[in-house]
Amino acid sequence: MNLAEVPVLGALGPPVGGGAAVALAGLVREAVAAGVERRVLLFQPARLSPARRRAPQAAMLRDAWEGLRRSSRTRVFDLPRGALVALEAPPGHHLAEARETLAAMLDPAEAGAAVALLRLPEEAAAVLAAVEDALGLTAAARAAAPAPAGRAPDGEAIAAAERALAAADLGAFLRHRRVCRLVPGGGAPEPLWEDLRLSLPDLRDALLPGCDLAAAPALWRRLRRTLDRRLLAGLARAEAMRGRGPLSVALALDSVTSPEFLRLDALWPAALRGALTVAIAPQEAAADPAGFAFARAFLAARGHRLMLDAEGPAAVLAIPASRAGAGLARLRWSGALPPLGSPAAEALRAALPAAPEAVVLAGVDRPAAIAWGWEMGITLFQGRLIESRRPPG
Repeated sequence: MNLAEVPVLGALGPPVGGGAAVALAGLVREAVAAGVERRVLLFQPARLSPARRRAPQAAMLRDAWEGLRRSSRTRVFDLPRGALVALEAPPGHHLAEARETLAAMLDPAEAGAAVALLRLPEEAAAVLAAVEDALGLTAAARAAAPAPAGRAPDGEAIAAAERALAAADLGAFLRHRRVCRLVPGGGAPEPLWEDLRLSLPDLRDALLPGCDLAAAPALWRRLRRTLDRRLLAGLARAEAMRGRGPLSVALALDSVTSPEFLRLDALWPAALRGALTVAIAPQEAAADPAGFAFARAFLAARGHRLMLDAEGPAAVLAIPASRAGAGLARLRWSGALPPLGSPAAEALRAALPAAPEAVVLAGVDRPAAIAWGWEMGITLFQGRLIESRRPPG
């Protein structure tokens, strides 16, 4: 975790019950910015064995902590999920004594897992990791990990899925996300446009359970065209066009010139020309450069925007946005993104569009993603964390 993520929680605002966590993050930010030394005692009872968390053992551990609350030199934070944090100016004698008392009640393995005496600003990342864990963001990121791959589908399975799609209501599989502007110290996320897409993993599980679509690329492209046609036809309905605002939609390359897209283009409000963004994967552009060049020219002629939709840094580096002629790029956050300040991060920065607000960081489900984006000059974000903090409407 990079130290730049410190201000993120404060910028997003506190979740329910998380006010102490946000206050602690802000204090860490101030200490890092000013270079002020602090000692930090971290106690995470959730990491103890179930037997240790029962009374009276839990009560004895709590009593050992309570003495810190009576010291005028110590500031204590009660975080969600039972975590406790105390800060003190050096040398931090009260914290050291409390740590020794707690450790004496535990076996060495438990003490190492649940009790830590840290230093600011050097170990700010460890303190912020505890804040994320207390807010449940670490567990949410683990829960979002991809499922193991399954078997490859055959043509008969794809045909059956297409028949099911012809009559299926896809509303349950539509995912709405707002792309929002969020700048350091700039307040709550500001919604700019809606990103609409079909949840392909959920559709796969419903139509082709146990199948790995990536194992049959040709059949996957065929099914993707069917899905795009259904999505575009739904967007072009009169009731869907009423009240329409700025929109982005991810499509396969050949869907840009499909009859369904042409109908949507014909019905697109004149007042919103320039407010429809079509996202295309870089690997599709690389596989069919001529088709991509034609789609790019067609979209520009019709007043629509083109965005390269990259899952990871490799896709961006393979076909940089500047070389592809795309004014926008979207990159998905993951732990695989290069560390800030590394040569790989600088190469990625050079491959992304340099214009302000030309890059969207998607998949934002934890403050570390926003902090990484800010350090890379990104101010447009979308994801679960952004959705939970943006103003209603």
